Amino acid sequence: MRTKTSATLIACALAAGSVMFSAPVASAAAYCDSSGYTATNEPMSRCTTLSNGILYAHQSSNDKISTQYSKTGGSSVSVRLGYTYRGSTHYSSYSSIGSGQTVAKQFSPGSGSYCQSMTGVLNYSGGTFQTPSTHC
Repeated sequence: MRTKTSATLIACALAAGSVMFSAPVASAAAYCDSSGYTATNEPMSRCTTLSNGILYAHQSSNDKISTQYSKTGGSSVSVRLGYTYRGSTHYSSYSSIGSGQTVAKQFSPGSGSYCQSMTGVLNYSGGTFQTPSTHC
């Protein structure tokens, strides 16, 4: 009985740890304040609230930027994500996304790009949107 209880407690602790470590990423994209900051309130993670979702950009220390769009309403649409760095915008290929879905792309702007000013970009037939600038 004691072994079974210990195994159950260990399993619960591992599950709780997994939830704790994954929650900040999910909640960061789910929240965007009027100043363009996520729940982490860090300048490396910026966002823009759109009428049907949240556009999110995050710089990581390995010279990468991730752009994510979480669609909260409206009909399905074909979008492409990207980033702007040093005056040039770079896009992914188009992805179809519907309400309740999220699409994310990771880009490698180049060595030494970490902490440099970059924006996340979303483009579709109705226009182009961007996040405030990410930086350190």
